[in-house]
Amino acid sequence: MTGVQVLAQLEALKIDEDNGGFKGYGQEHMWTHISGLTRLPYFKDLLLPHNIDVMHTEKNVAEALWGTIMDIKDKSKDNVKARLDVEEICDRPKYVMKTPAPGKSWKRGPADYIMKRGDRKEALEWMKTLLFPDGYAANLSRGVNLTTMKVLGMKSHDFHIWIERLLPAMTRGYLPESVWRVLAELSYFFRQLCARELSREVIGDLERAAPLLICKLEMIFPPGFFLPMQHLILHLPREARLGGVLCRPVGAIQSRGVKRFFVKIVEIKPKLRLLW
Repeated sequence: MTGVQVLAQLEALKIDEDNGGFKGYGQEHMWTHISGLTRLPYFKDLLLPHNIDVMHTEKNVAEALWGTIMDIKDKSKDNVKARLDVEEICDRPKYVMKTPAPGKSWKRGPADYIMKRGDRKEALEWMKTLLFPDGYAANLSRGVNLTTMKVLGMKSHDFHIWIERLLPAMTRGYLPESVWRVLAELSYFFRQLCARELSREVIGDLERAAPLLICKLEMIFPPGFFLPMQHLILHLPREARLGGVLCRPVGAIQSRGVKRFFVKIVEIKPKLRLLW
């Protein structure tokens, strides 16, 4: 929404004196408070009054993909409830679970988007051999645990590297070609979006590709995979265009660089205190 549209909604809010907050919350709107930034004289002229942080959007999408593809317990979006949703909402007979016998628990069958256990072990063994240029990425091999089939200690930047650089190579040959191609498209989408420089032509292509990409993902993964964070992919190219597409340090608006800057300050300040 533009600044004018946001102000129009905020000015129409009425305080609920009985229950607190604003009347119509959860039904007509989702506003919980009015920011002081809306009093700025130029707020109404902003085409992009609120920015979606690409870093956390990319991290959450990558984390959901990682947990689902690697079938990590409590992290995978493909659980029993998701399979029941598939049976009720989707037309995918091969993912329908059989009703368990009395006293037995539900069991999920194999899925095209989940790597087999042997394939997952091979992928983790491959990750243990990865070497990156100095300062490019963390040493992921340190966190690989072949016993639990997990990679421990992955942060936002690690997921950033994984989804943009490692995902296509890691899953090719282990997942069906139709699934791999969609994952490769998603990887390329984020790689273009987070490039050092973007052109208007590239942004236009990304804006047209985003809805199709979401539809392709919905045809592969269960409904439970798609939280609001996954659908924010639709808005990222537009925000990159409105926020400035030429001569930017990164293509889309991110807080990764700001976060690194503050971490350095926190590390330097104790050293300065010792010198004083």
